Amino acid sequence: MNTSHPVRRRKAAVGLAAGALALAFGLESAGTATAAPVSARIDVVPAAKPKFQMPFACDTHWRLDAYGSGHDPALDIVVKGNTGSSGKAVYPGYKGKVARTFWDRGAGNVIVIEHGSGWYTAYYHLKDKHDRYVQKGDQVTAKTKIGRIGATGGNSGDWAHLHYEQRYKTNGVPTEADRKPVHFNGKKYTGTGNTWRDVVSKNC
Repeated sequence: MNTSHPVRRRKAAVGLAAGALALAFGLESAGTATAAPVSARIDVVPAAKPKFQMPFACDTHWRLDAYGSGHDPALDIVVKGNTGSSGKAVYPGYKGKVARTFWDRGAGNVIVIEHGSGWYTAYYHLKDKHDRYVQKGDQVTAKTKIGRIGATGGNSGDWAHLHYEQRYKTNGVPTEADRKPVHFNGKKYTGTGNTWRDVVSKNC
């Protein structure tokens, strides 16, 4: 006949369960949380990238520059041959929602678009006031006009071009630290010092 007290058996079972949970969640005996061992951490793999197209009208021709290591993987974009880019319309190149519009001393008029699953695009040096065409929270399509190429901000060098970035972050609006290599129409455009002199927009 089992003479152990039912309350003691229950306390023992609860104690074993608590111990198992403590091991699973990395709790010390004092009850404070500790980080899981590095070997147990799982790296976050970016979600599938949207099928971004160039942020310009269909069948127009553009020059892309990645420049030095401090600039790549962002791109500076001008009309092919740099024959005059000021005032050319800028589009998101993929559907999404306006995450931010603001003025920055270096970047000038800036718009950031959220495209879902952690992916964003950013547009610098826009000619017109950042909220002239769209405002925070607006839904946009690939061909919604969000601004025009300009030369605003101290970092523009006073020449009209679009500074363009693709960013990835799963918790909050990403910054320049979250830039990823740019893809247009499934092709990668990245690499320190690289230039592409004639890229045709397929934002059709």
